Amino acid sequence: MTLEEIVAKQWEEATIQDNFIFSKTMELYPDICKKLIELILKIKVKSLHYPEREKTIETRLDAKGVRLDVYVEDEENRSFDIEMQIADSDNIAKRMRYYQSLIDGDKLKRGEHYSALGESYIIFICPFDKFKGGRHIYKFRERCDEDYNLTLDDGAFKIFLNTKGTLDDVDAELKSFLDYVDKGIISGEIAKEVDNAVSEVKINKRARLGFMTFEMYMREMKMEGRAEGIFQMVKNLLLAKTPIEYIKAATGWSEEKILQIEKELKNSAE
Repeated sequence: MTLEEIVAKQWEEATIQDNFIFSKTMELYPDICKKLIELILKIKVKSLHYPEREKTIETRLDAKGVRLDVYVEDEENRSFDIEMQIADSDNIAKRMRYYQSLIDGDKLKRGEHYSALGESYIIFICPFDKFKGGRHIYKFRERCDEDYNLTLDDGAFKIFLNTKGTLDDVDAELKSFLDYVDKGIISGEIAKEVDNAVSEVKINKRARLGFMTFEMYMREMKMEGRAEGIFQMVKNLLLAKTPIEYIKAATGWSEEKILQIEKELKNSAE
């Protein structure tokens, strides 16, 4: 299969768990995004607005930037970042911490008072139980170690949603959404709405083009990066006087190609 065919197949098989599909669905259907936020946080939201499509936050030139899946704000100066987190890794909590700091830094203008910061919610939707407690939802905020009833009230909230939850700790609508994310089960109103929206996104030509372009670019960059890494390794092995047969075995490259690199190294040294 060609690279284009591989990516086209990936698009056809993509579900709401795909970051692009999730992001585009929430972008094109803000009413669904609003309803989802209200279900998760048990708050009322009058209206949402998207400061930027496909929000990317960059800070210093040497700092790590982030590209947020879904970033929206409401009329009460609250910000909501919703991420589809498929991979279970040890650094998820620190990722949340970093996202929170970048969002705050991005919102606060130079010279502006800290009181200008509104409530901020980082929400990760996970098809795994990060904390092994059987809950569908885990909500975190700053509390005093000495007095658990004392909260810091800094307006920062972090929420993990677990599609594999077993406890009766969320209402039926939110559970139906989590079941849809987990296994594509359509059992509630929100699940029906999201599924219909995903279907519309999948036949949207501009969305498909955006997905294809991005995925092909990323795959090409990975392939080029891998080739560049092997090239650098061959150079290092040649400089270390490693026998050609060992380099062939380690890289899978032909003797002719390795000898050509060796020749270029000698010419550049002269």
